[in-house]
Amino acid sequence: MSTKTDILDLLQREALTVTQLGERLGVTRNAINVQLKQLEAGGLVRRQKNLERGGVGKPAAVFEAAPGAEDVGSAAYPVFLKALLTTVGDTCGKEALGDILEQTGRQLARAAGLSTPTDFESGLRAAMAAADALGASTEAIEQADGIMVRNYSCPIGSAVRQEPCGCRALAAFFSEATGKPVEERCLREGKLICQYLIQMKARKRR
Repeated sequence: MSTKTDILDLLQREALTVTQLGERLGVTRNAINVQLKQLEAGGLVRRQKNLERGGVGKPAAVFEAAPGAEDVGSAAYPVFLKALLTTVGDTCGKEALGDILEQTGRQLARAAGLSTPTDFESGLRAAMAAADALGASTEAIEQADGIMVRNYSCPIGSAVRQEPCGCRALAAFFSEATGKPVEERCLREGKLICQYLIQMKARKRR
């Protein structure tokens, strides 16, 4: 494990000073400080308080894991999502599951502030950037019947292979962000390639 991971693991158990962290991990104060700054910048660690000392000198800072850092190393989400989709589909039916996923995609766009684009182009760029930040790798391809958004790295790929209607969530996400109807045209044979056709009138060639 990296020193950063080790530090976070210790601070999730109890609040510690730089000196205490160095003693526990057997590394220098400088090494601890470098990693702590990165953890603080990422919002994973925060200063709890200064530890008062009897002697002269600056009080030692005490660090703790920040709220929300509990699951930063979790690998449970893909497994949990797949189980959740199966349970909802078995309980409510596939069509209801698809409707729920569509609503989820629109809610994701609204929560990200993407539901009121100033224009189509800016809405599309913002939606693609948001998808890429979640682990996608998107590109936009102009076609006669619209714009095809193609993604070669699906953030929910394992879940989509199990429940293809999961693609409706991302189609709805792009629809909410661009204000246009979007049709899912994903390829699932072999390598998964996500494709979402944003339907619009044929645009004039420049």
